[in-house]
Amino acid sequence: MSRTLVRRASEALDRPVSRRGFLRRLTFGATAISVAPISYLLRPGTAYAAICACPNVEGAANQQNCDCGDLCCDGYTEFCCSMYGENVCPTGTMPMGWWKADGSGICDDASGAQPRYYLDCNVNDCGDCGCGANGICDGSCQDPEVYTCGCANGDCGLRKTSCTGFRYGQCNQDIECVGPIVCRVVTCTAPWVWDDSCTTTSATDNNTRFHDAACLNDPDPLPNGVPLMGDWTGDGIDTPGIFANGVWHLRRSDGGPNIVFEFGDAGDVPVVGDWNGDGVTTPCLFRDGLWLIRDSNTTGIADRTFWFGDPRDAPFSGDWTGNGIDTPGLFRRSDGRVLLRNSNTTGIADIWFYFGNPGDLPVSGDFNNSGSDTVSLYRPSEQRYFIINELGEDGKGLGFAEYDFYFGNPGDRPLVGDFNGDGVDTIGIYRAGTFYLRNANSTGIADLVIA
Repeated sequence: MSRTLVRRASEALDRPVSRRGFLRRLTFGATAISVAPISYLLRPGTAYAAICACPNVEGAANQQNCDCGDLCCDGYTEFCCSMYGENVCPTGTMPMGWWKADGSGICDDASGAQPRYYLDCNVNDCGDCGCGANGICDGSCQDPEVYTCGCANGDCGLRKTSCTGFRYGQCNQDIECVGPIVCRVVTCTAPWVWDDSCTTTSATDNNTRFHDAACLNDPDPLPNGVPLMGDWTGDGIDTPGIFANGVWHLRRSDGGPNIVFEFGDAGDVPVVGDWNGDGVTTPCLFRDGLWLIRDSNTTGIADRTFWFGDPRDAPFSGDWTGNGIDTPGLFRRSDGRVLLRNSNTTGIADIWFYFGNPGDLPVSGDFNNSGSDTVSLYRPSEQRYFIINELGEDGKGLGFAEYDFYFGNPGDRPLVGDFNGDGVDTIGIYRAGTFYLRNANSTGIADLVIA
């Protein structure tokens, strides 16, 4: 089963997965958004302020006795990644509002200073009880076995969780009543881009601009370059990579240090695939029609080379026969044809067919867990994927799509991979240094956001 990407000359979608939770401090004079259960009104005032707000709840399973100087008592809610390992809303919660903080410097880019955004992840179901004041579930509705009010992870050194009944209200406004804030997500991407249920109505709390956690900072970030997707370690899960100036930077799924090695030159076009059937995705270079394959993710020279294609062709790869080995594919823009070869040797195409409309881009993968890859397409003009689970008929067209859906923004680069190890390749996009990946071939927000 191959994990292939069709990169170059395409662009990727962006939608960060964010949630946020925060409680208010003594001198918090920012704008808050309080949501009534029917009309979502914006009104100035303090959000949820607390002075020495320690969640020392008698009888609670995780009762703590913290000092007022501990983070658990500062009135804000803990980051989701500190509790659950990912900077996303956990199961049973949804982003219900957001605010920004200016002046941190963390999100600044070449265009200048940029805000940092925080999103609250509230419990999204009140169960059998009704709404309390301002669209917040009655306190008795909270299931203490699921989300217990207390210090996150039972640690006074972490902020509280599931204690604050508050909602800013710019996101998921169709949900009229919500439970407490479980945790918060942080992103440099505007919330209305990350999740189209969020509005652009802004709230600001600069007191939070330096709130941070180790899990929010990648100790081994990927550089800018050509985005890649592959199973670099053979564990069945595809993760991002970058090719930049002859150097490969590959993200491991187990959280270990990036795999970094040299192979190729700055002008080479990178292609990846499982070229020998060992279950590991390794690099290849397309250099003016010459394919240079390496069978390990290490510095060195090509293990084998062959000729296939013209210098202006767009290369990709896939397991077209289901034998576990990836072989070349080409998209010839000059005549709109896709050309596939069933072996990693010099020769002509074993099968070719016409592809899509002018401007369409090929993506390849095993979209139905059949054991072999097919060629589908991404239409940048519409930010639209067309998934096709059969190869085109030789000498004819690609055929009709089984299904199509929208995902992405103008300028995004399409990607394909098996991001959760279920044997089905799904889509993603790359934008400005960030990968936005979905675990389903359908319209929706990203399940994984990796910068």
